[in-house]
Amino acid sequence: MIKLYELAGKNNVIFSPYCWRVRLALLHKELDFLSVKTAFTDIQKISDSKFKTVPVIQDGNMSMNDSFKIIEYLEANYPDKPSLFSSNEGRVLSTFIEAWANSLHSDIARMAIADIHSHLEDQDKAYFRKTRESFFGKKLEDVQQENYDTAKESFLSKLSVLEKYLTKTEFIGGPTPLYPDFIVFGSLQWLLTTSHAFKVTDLSNNCKNWFLKTSQIYNIENWK
Repeated sequence: MIKLYELAGKNNVIFSPYCWRVRLALLHKELDFLSVKTAFTDIQKISDSKFKTVPVIQDGNMSMNDSFKIIEYLEANYPDKPSLFSSNEGRVLSTFIEAWANSLHSDIARMAIADIHSHLEDQDKAYFRKTRESFFGKKLEDVQQENYDTAKESFLSKLSVLEKYLTKTEFIGGPTPLYPDFIVFGSLQWLLTTSHAFKVTDLSNNCKNWFLKTSQIYNIENWK
């Protein structure tokens, strides 16, 4: 069985957008997998300190990280299972969507950085605070309080592109969800599972409906 190492906090909250991308891909491909909930400070224990980031998958004697490389591995090695791209054009679309979705992450961090800290296992809190406060140059609580409103405005402005796109198609990948959908879903799931303020009802109508439909298809329930 495939092992999926996922970044998790208290109460098994999975909050990495990249881990969610791979989790949804495994569900889509109908592959059995074992989730290994992993704290930040436990990543070094995976495969004899071979990796510095998750997600990591182990499939037999093979282990690898990097979400997009994992997706390509799953697509190549399980061709009899439902496709994640549908076509080469779908793969190309995924690379564009990935770049666009990653642009949301700076807004999400400024909206929820202190909330993310509150969800962490105690063993991770000092590491997370030290590294993130070094990056931002101020306390996590100050980053979130001072930036939440402007970051939310920026975030929703970027999502307006998706809102318009979804007037023409049910899912980003077409009539059914594909990997481009999982990319964006992972980013939104990161925000919704960590932020104490942002809720699914804050999304515009098409984005909200798309998110809820995708959640229902893959039985994703741990958002508020």
